[in-house]
Amino acid sequence: MEYSFFEQGFVTMLMVAPSARRRCVGARLLTAVESVCTTAKLFTSTNVSNRPMQQLLQRASWRPVGLLHGLGEGDPALFYLCPSTRLRDATGTGG
Repeated sequence: MEYSFFEQGFVTMLMVAPSARRRCVGARLLTAVESVCTTAKLFTSTNVSNRPMQQLLQRASWRPVGLLHGLGEGDPALFYLCPSTRLRDATGTGG
């Protein structure tokens, strides 16, 4: 996680080893990041072609907030926002 995306939290990379997939590892990683985020908002992105990540985010109640063309040739990026009630700074007053 970093804070260079409009000064908000951003999960830059979330990877789960193939042998550990479908065992809630990704969900636990998201929960861990949510618990330490120090900003009022937490975002991530994934490519349109990455259905497993989209499904993980949907199951975790992250909501799609944007689509950006031009980053990957022919594979737009979908941006997601974590529910603010799950963040440490749920008040929105800053970390």
